[in-house]
Amino acid sequence: MAGKGKVLAEQQHHPEHLVERLAVSTLDRLVNLLFARPVQIVPLLFFLVSLLGAFALSLPSATESGQGTPFVDAWFTAISALCVTGLSTLDVPNHWSGSGELIILILIQLGGLGIMSASVLIVALFSRTMGFGIRRGLAAENSGITPGNVRPLLKIIVAFTFTFEAIVALWLFGWLLLGHGQPLADAAWNGLFHAISAFNNAGFALWSDNLMGFQSDWLFLTPIMAAVVAGGIGYPVYRDLWTQRGWRRISLHGRLTLYGYAFLLVAGALLFITLEWENGATMGNMEPHAHILNGLFQSVTARTAGFNAVNIGELSDQSLMLTSILMFIGGGSAGTAGGVKVATVVVILLIIWSEIRGKPDVEAFGRRIGEHNQRRAISVVALAAVLVLGLGYLLVALSPQISPRDAMFEAVSAFATVGLSTGVTAQFTDSGKYLLIFLMFVGRVGPITLFAALASRGKPVFYHYPKEEVLIG
Repeated sequence: MAGKGKVLAEQQHHPEHLVERLAVSTLDRLVNLLFARPVQIVPLLFFLVSLLGAFALSLPSATESGQGTPFVDAWFTAISALCVTGLSTLDVPNHWSGSGELIILILIQLGGLGIMSASVLIVALFSRTMGFGIRRGLAAENSGITPGNVRPLLKIIVAFTFTFEAIVALWLFGWLLLGHGQPLADAAWNGLFHAISAFNNAGFALWSDNLMGFQSDWLFLTPIMAAVVAGGIGYPVYRDLWTQRGWRRISLHGRLTLYGYAFLLVAGALLFITLEWENGATMGNMEPHAHILNGLFQSVTARTAGFNAVNIGELSDQSLMLTSILMFIGGGSAGTAGGVKVATVVVILLIIWSEIRGKPDVEAFGRRIGEHNQRRAISVVALAAVLVLGLGYLLVALSPQISPRDAMFEAVSAFATVGLSTGVTAQFTDSGKYLLIFLMFVGRVGPITLFAALASRGKPVFYHYPKEEVLIG
């Protein structure tokens, strides 16, 4: 009792301690209340941060000319950076000043880590405990993660992200400094910017022709590809590889993602090399080793990174179609990549294969895929296809000055948060730009998440209607 009285006496003499405790407790309660309905808060946070970024980019200090930027272009750039897309209506290196580029880089890092992950890092500095509501919010943003493992996984995500970005940044810095003779400050900034842009699958570059100046440079494009794959394959896969200590113990999700990712990488590279072998405007005049390099690079970057080492506008129609397919598929779940995700598409293919074989269960690697996962996969792909086709058609209608082929390619690139463009982004009207903003936003937060956030929570159902067969096909 004497000890307790001593503590109370100290608090009376030092009221700032009591105020501090009350502030921390209040902040903890507010944060847990804020994240209590994570499906709604994810789109809201992305939206609010994008507006804040747009305001910062619209300031005169963010531009080289000092004249400011129209709001639609500033918001387009902010959304593109935050949603790690890479589309831009402006020439990034010539329009934005150093502070503007820094704002873009911060938005890319926030978008890559996840707004909610970054929020938890800040809140954790003031709160000793991470409430269940926060963990549930993080889990909602990154599908495949359960509330119980958010805390350790968050530490792994942040440590792995910054470590890998630092390694790639140092490599690029050294090569740009020694191999390309860039000044020390330029090499350091370019190395850091492109390492973060690559790992977060953003596709923003500080050269007007993106990375076309490095199309034969293995020592530059290889670390870029490594960063793109590392960021886009998804954190749950790394968790499996790190904790399971054996291929046979890796989860079904990890196996489907790794096999699907590897197949798309190799098949995409071979197809790009074949389709563009004689195209003088892209790879036709390259040495054989450069053919291989650019085929691999195009296959990797089309899966939501958005960098380009060849002129996308000069690709053949077949290559553009292939690129659109790869963009729509995207990368791994709970990573920095967009698209409908590799595992989702693999599940769809397994469903089709099971129907062809007449098997009642959908199976892979000795495991059965649940009906809930099957419905979710079908819903994600179907909803994404409807959104891309519907809004792509609207984009074509709003942009008569742009060919339907280029407009639809832009729509797929925006929704899949890729950032590849045939060079027509700046030609869209303001209405077209706002439509692309919406596509990027939806593509980042996810169709299911967005529409679940807009819908009210359904009431529990205590009855079921009788079944009846419907003719299909």
